[in-house]
Amino acid sequence: ARPRALAGAAPRGMPPGGPPRSDHLGSSTYVERGWSCIAAGDHARAVKELNRALELAPNDPGAESLLGWAQMLQEQYDEALYTYSKVLMKEPNNALARVNLGYICLKKGIFGEAIEHLARAIRQDTDRKAQLYAHLYMGMVYLEREMYGDARSFFRKALELGPNLIEAYWELGRAHYLDGEPAHAAEAWRRGVETNRFNPWGERCGEALARLEAGEPVSFGA
Repeated sequence: ARPRALAGAAPRGMPPGGPPRSDHLGSSTYVERGWSCIAAGDHARAVKELNRALELAPNDPGAESLLGWAQMLQEQYDEALYTYSKVLMKEPNNALARVNLGYICLKKGIFGEAIEHLARAIRQDTDRKAQLYAHLYMGMVYLEREMYGDARSFFRKALELGPNLIEAYWELGRAHYLDGEPAHAAEAWRRGVETNRFNPWGERCGEALARLEAGEPVSFGA
């Protein structure tokens, strides 16, 4: 899975880090590119852009946090955990790192720990991106547990926080479809396509919608 909305939005409020001689101005360009790549689903390129940012501004916790995110979305969980361990040593309350630790626990099937990390990030309410993805990932936890009503509530909250988060439309459609509500699933996927049909998640919404409208079953890969 992985995120990918607020396409084109640059991360804001990134904390400074590294020695004074670091080129933060130059680094910020690569941080913005890295975030845009994450939003667009191009995680491999995001890793390259963020590594370049860290060459210019070593130990910048903002860039490191996004790097861990991109690594996580490529299923490089060990690398992501190492990156986040560095971030949390500097910033124990880094909400984005906490959110993504929750996602890693989700992917490993450790749902209790996933909920703990995500709930803590939601309570902190200090980072808009962290709030957005904490709700998305919490919905995914409940979807995995087949608690479809709770999952939909979190996906809808994610969409309130970020109406362009197309992955949330995809997941909301899945929650409806798996709960035996194909008409509502179609509406969610249609909204995803209308938001951005060229986004990878918009494309997935379109493919699922086409199968549904053709009377064919919709399958969900890993």
